[in-house]
Amino acid sequence: MKIQTSALLLITGCLFLPLRAQPAPDATTAPDTASTAQAAPSLPRNIMPTSLNHKPNPTNPPAELAGPIDKFFKGLKAGDYSKSYEGFLAGTRLGSQKEKMSVFISKTQEAFGLYGKLNDYEIFDNYSVGSNVLVLTYLSRHDVQPLRWRFIFYRPDKTWSLINMGFDDVLLDMLD
Repeated sequence: MKIQTSALLLITGCLFLPLRAQPAPDATTAPDTASTAQAAPSLPRNIMPTSLNHKPNPTNPPAELAGPIDKFFKGLKAGDYSKSYEGFLAGTRLGSQKEKMSVFISKTQEAFGLYGKLNDYEIFDNYSVGSNVLVLTYLSRHDVQPLRWRFIFYRPDKTWSLINMGFDDVLLDMLD
């Protein structure tokens, strides 16, 4: 049996590429032949799950977050991936990690190549974890299918700071 996933997932620079799980080894395979066969890679766990007990709240985030997110998506829509990421991640830990930013850019180009250009985007969910963590989920609409974007902001004092972001094409956990 083959299990297939086409998830493109970026979280704090951790990249999970599209994977094709190998068939499970036959129970009759002898242990000494296992060294010649490669072990099947495990599927990546979904590290951006949507809680099944959480009803989405599509309200706009605070203006100081909505503005930069809007500018980010508008830049992606215009095809200016590098400038969009550099501007959006400026002043964050993610922005200071140039190699990871480069991976974000290339994976975005790859995803848009697979699913088509960015047509538009909308807020899907906005929820707080305590009073100083805000999780925002957006959907971007493309020619083939939407992508899910997750932004996590933290407020250690009076200013929100992006601490994590990612996107993927896994939409099943959003469906009831």
